[in-house]
Amino acid sequence: MTGPNSKTQVAVIGAGPSGFYVAEAFANQCTDVEVTMIEKLPCPYGLVRYGVAPDHQKLKSVTSTLDAIAEYPQVKYLGNVTLGQDISLEELQSFFHIVVLTTGMPNSTSLGIPGEHLPGVHPATSFIGWYNGHPDFQDTSFDLASPAAVVIGHGNVAIDVARILSKSIDELRKSDMTEAALSVLAESQIKTVHLVGRRGPVQAKFTPKEIHELGKLENCLVSIDPKHLDINLSSSVELNDVTNALGRKNFSIFQEFGKHFGLSSDKKQIVIDFMMKPKAFIGENKLQTVRFDITSLEGPAFKQSVIATGKTSDIHAGLAFSCVGFKGTAFPGLMTSEANGALKHSRSGLLSELGVKIPGLYAAGWAKRGPQGVVGTNRECAQDTVVHIMEDIDQLIKAPKPGHPALVSLLGERNIQCVTFSDWKVINAKEIERGKSLGKPREKFTSVADMLACI
Repeated sequence: MTGPNSKTQVAVIGAGPSGFYVAEAFANQCTDVEVTMIEKLPCPYGLVRYGVAPDHQKLKSVTSTLDAIAEYPQVKYLGNVTLGQDISLEELQSFFHIVVLTTGMPNSTSLGIPGEHLPGVHPATSFIGWYNGHPDFQDTSFDLASPAAVVIGHGNVAIDVARILSKSIDELRKSDMTEAALSVLAESQIKTVHLVGRRGPVQAKFTPKEIHELGKLENCLVSIDPKHLDINLSSSVELNDVTNALGRKNFSIFQEFGKHFGLSSDKKQIVIDFMMKPKAFIGENKLQTVRFDITSLEGPAFKQSVIATGKTSDIHAGLAFSCVGFKGTAFPGLMTSEANGALKHSRSGLLSELGVKIPGLYAAGWAKRGPQGVVGTNRECAQDTVVHIMEDIDQLIKAPKPGHPALVSLLGERNIQCVTFSDWKVINAKEIERGKSLGKPREKFTSVADMLACI
């Protein structure tokens, strides 16, 4: 076993943007530090690779910034290493002065309604992971033979799902969507996608850029029943509030979509429905109908509650996706939020199940603050975490620890094939080469075995 050295040893669990930004912050604030980023998959980037929609390549360009961080001399990358399977948290704490969890929120929030486990009902994370080539979701199948699909949720994740279901296959072929997913989507029989939310148009969480893009799809008509645009007084106050410029942009786009309502068209259609809360998924052996409670909004502006009216509405569909939020992963011995599974912390320091701060254990990113913000928000969050760690640093580095060399040695003894960042660059180059002949940015490897076979 490799012995201790004098550097401050830091382990970062998770190599999405938050993990990279934590490494960057340490490199900028510590003169004598070694940061080891540990990632479950051979490949880095987290949601940038497997969450950002494949037809939004500009958003993926942040990987060039992350690559530069990985090349810092103080930063090491170890892919294909799973916490809790290949190495325990306790072992990492014995090797490193500081362990920072940037594990994100990989799970979808359950709706908790009858029929949620019927074939044809899926969390958004499964579909997004599948079409983005995530190894964990390649065995998932989606029945695209139904003429209608329902997407539940009024945020940008829901828009991504609706757009991928509605976009022409020729448009998608320009992206880095996997060939396997393209082949399935090319045979899709879906003609209508219902994008459904429980609140009104003023409360929708879409960004104007995303909703505007939806209206520009080549072979798709987006419509809204104009009745939904007749909003109550409290919603009108919210809409016209001086801070709600983005809401007014959205509402203006919705008004244009309202002009399409009732038009007959040979194009695919996206119907945006408001004031409908999912009540049940119904079907014999597979999904056939999604039942909704019709809702209303009551209360003062910015404090309105969703109230069931007692009326229901059915949408007949063979496919449904839930896009209502994300949940974090529970870790034994750590306190988590019941609402979304975020790790409970005090100034970024993680708390035990008894509410006691655990020395040397911290969090950043979604695992710390919940599923909010954009990719860039993670940089500020990571810097905040490292500032708090530096306040504690004198208590954390009283004795040397063996760090990265000891971890690599132990994983070697356990026959774990670790992937370095140089190894990842080999995999990356081969994916890009595979994509060239297809006219795509890359053709991803969709299994860990295929990635490892490259190196």
